[in-house]
Amino acid sequence: MKSFFSMFSDSAKEMLTRRGICTMGLLIGLHALVGMVTTIPIGPTIKITFAWLVLASIGMILGPTAGFTAGVITDIIGFLVANKNGGAFHPGFTLVQALAGMFYGIFLYRAVVSKEKRDIINLAVRSVLCKICLIVFCNLLLNTYFCSIIYGKGFMALLPPRIIKNLVQLPVDVIMMVAVLPIVYVAYHKIVGKKTALSN
Repeated sequence: MKSFFSMFSDSAKEMLTRRGICTMGLLIGLHALVGMVTTIPIGPTIKITFAWLVLASIGMILGPTAGFTAGVITDIIGFLVANKNGGAFHPGFTLVQALAGMFYGIFLYRAVVSKEKRDIINLAVRSVLCKICLIVFCNLLLNTYFCSIIYGKGFMALLPPRIIKNLVQLPVDVIMMVAVLPIVYVAYHKIVGKKTALSN
């Protein structure tokens, strides 16, 4: 339990270093770019985007505190950039994005990433658990609830298509995490001069 809570303080300290600030700034900018280019709307309340991979990278590299902070910043930037119709800002979606960043940090921070089969399996298991938590708490519960408030539709009326979308997307997201995150990990540690991962 102590190790779990120390993860948040360690993440905060790492985030506030010069390297951490620069890394977060670059990845937040990349998140905004990827969000603009890859977002695909599916109906009024559902969309597919690959910007979450950048938020997952922040959580993996800098931890849950940085992931939470980056989630707040990326949601606000995304709203300012994408809000062309003058829609009202809803802090609920900012909370969802922040929690998503935190979940990525909790499950991926300090994970040992390498080409070893054991480490690949470990990353896959962490990714599955992370995405399940995100799907249940963020996508299905909180996001659906906030959408029901905004669009004036019943929670249960919005839930079924969101369940189907998330179940279909789950294996795809996990595969993408296992494929992309090791590349990000290796590139980052080559740049900063770290050859080994932080271990639990």
